[in-house]
Amino acid sequence: MGSRLEEYLDVAARDFPAIPTIAAQVMRAVEDTNASRDDIRNLIEQDVSLAARTLEVANSAMYGFSGQVESLSHAIGLVGNRAVRDLVLGISMKSLYRRFGLMEKLLWMHSTLAGPVTAALARSPQLRIDADGAFTAGLLHDIGKSALANSHRDEYEQVVVRVYNEKISFLEAEREQFGFDHAELGAIVAEKWNLPPNLITVIRNHHDPKITGTMSPEDARLTLLVSLSTACLTYQGIGRREPAEGLNLADHAAWKLLGLDGVDVQPILDICTGQIERAKVLLG
Repeated sequence: MGSRLEEYLDVAARDFPAIPTIAAQVMRAVEDTNASRDDIRNLIEQDVSLAARTLEVANSAMYGFSGQVESLSHAIGLVGNRAVRDLVLGISMKSLYRRFGLMEKLLWMHSTLAGPVTAALARSPQLRIDADGAFTAGLLHDIGKSALANSHRDEYEQVVVRVYNEKISFLEAEREQFGFDHAELGAIVAEKWNLPPNLITVIRNHHDPKITGTMSPEDARLTLLVSLSTACLTYQGIGRREPAEGLNLADHAAWKLLGLDGVDVQPILDICTGQIERAKVLLG
C-alpha cells in the first residue's frame, strides 16, 4: 500500500461510507438458506421509507408488475429474494453520501445505473454470463469515489471538474490529486464491509481489464462485465456532463476480451439504453 494511501486512511477512516444497515442485513439474509421471505420482509419494514420505495419500484415498469404488487411479501414472492436484495441495495445507495450536491448526484447516478445495466448485459444474447453478482458488482464498483467525496469533498470536486473539462480519466486526475485512485481505495472499503472476495476483486480491477488473465474465469468475466458496462454508461453520458461519443467501445480491452466485435456495438448500446430508461425509477 502506498504511503499516501496509508496517510489518507489514517486521516479519513471516520469518513468511510458505511454500507446501509438494512441493506447489509438483507444481503446476509438472502445468502442464508435458513432465512424465509418473512425474515427479509421484516428487515425491510424496519425502514418505512425504504419499504415504501421498494413497493414503488416493484410496481414500476422496471419489473413489469404495475399496480399488482400490494405488499412486501407479494413483491418478494413475485421478483424473488435476490432481485429484492438488488432493489434494496440500489435504493440505499444515496445514503452512502454525507452530502448530496451536484457532484454526488452525478457519481450516484453512474453507480446506481451500473447495477441494472451490468445485470442486463450478463443476460444478453451476446454474452450470456452466469453472474448472479452482476447487479451488486456494478452497483458497488465505484465506492472508492463515495469515500473520497465524503472525506475530501473540495479536493474531489476538483477531480470531477478536471475529468469533465479536460476529458481525462478519473484515475489520472485522482492519482495526481491524491497519489492513489478510487479503485485502490474502493477495494479497502469493500474489505471493511466484509464483502465477498469476488466483489473486492472487481472493485480493485474494473479499470484494468487486461489483468483478468491472472484471475479465475468467473472473477475475470465479472470484472470484464463491469468494465464494459461502465464504458457503455460513460459513452452515453450517464454521470457525465455529456456523452463521450469519441469513445470507441469496440477498441475497449474488455470488449475484445469478452469476445465481442464491431457488429455488437449497437445491440449492446440498445440493451443499455433500454435498461437505463427502465431503471431510472431507482433515481426517484
